[in-house]
Amino acid sequence: MPAPYADVPHSGRMRLFLGGGGSPDDERALLDAWVQPGLRVVYWPFALEPEAYGEGARWWRAALGDAVHLDTWRDLSAHSPGELDGADVLLVGGGNTYALLDHIQRTGWAGPAAAWVRAGGTFMGDSAGAVLAGDDIDVARFADPNDVGITDTTGLALLPGVLVRPHYEPSDVDELRAWARGGATVLGLPERGGVVVEDGVVTNPGYDAVAIVTATSEQVLRAGQSSAVRVRE
Repeated sequence: MPAPYADVPHSGRMRLFLGGGGSPDDERALLDAWVQPGLRVVYWPFALEPEAYGEGARWWRAALGDAVHLDTWRDLSAHSPGELDGADVLLVGGGNTYALLDHIQRTGWAGPAAAWVRAGGTFMGDSAGAVLAGDDIDVARFADPNDVGITDTTGLALLPGVLVRPHYEPSDVDELRAWARGGATVLGLPERGGVVVEDGVVTNPGYDAVAIVTATSEQVLRAGQSSAVRVRE
């Protein structure tokens, strides 16, 4: 039986795959929702130290399999936005979220990347990459130091009004409540899993439960369940 989202690269609509930051086995259900032979995947490793870019690429090659073509971009200043049109998936991996956003801001890529995804590109964000998809990356301060000193922590805002908190455990719910008091919807993504987001609907393909927290509600989304998520117009 084909994966439920097997038509992702050719769907013409924005679809997001957001992982909580675990191992390939931890996120296998999420990966199986979009990985297909022949996909052209552009990988952004900028949350890592530059000397670790190669290691990050090897990690993802092992996770995705040899049938997927993985193209690692090591410096966005060496690429133009039109080059993304040759890709099926933009993959943004984990590491330090502030370093990731700093590279994107300095090279002027925040707008073009968001526009490509909104025009129908497929976005896979894992850990720091998942945080980037939200309104603001400062939610990552629980784990990441802002050593680069950026002051504008605006994310790609692919889900307006939503913050994404990876490496989530149920004991972190108070932290999510605190972020939600500012009016945001907060997605808590466990390491053993993640979510697929399409047309304002969040689906948990497995394995562990996802938290969806607003200022007035808390919802647990178990494997196989879906829910509408409130986004800002």
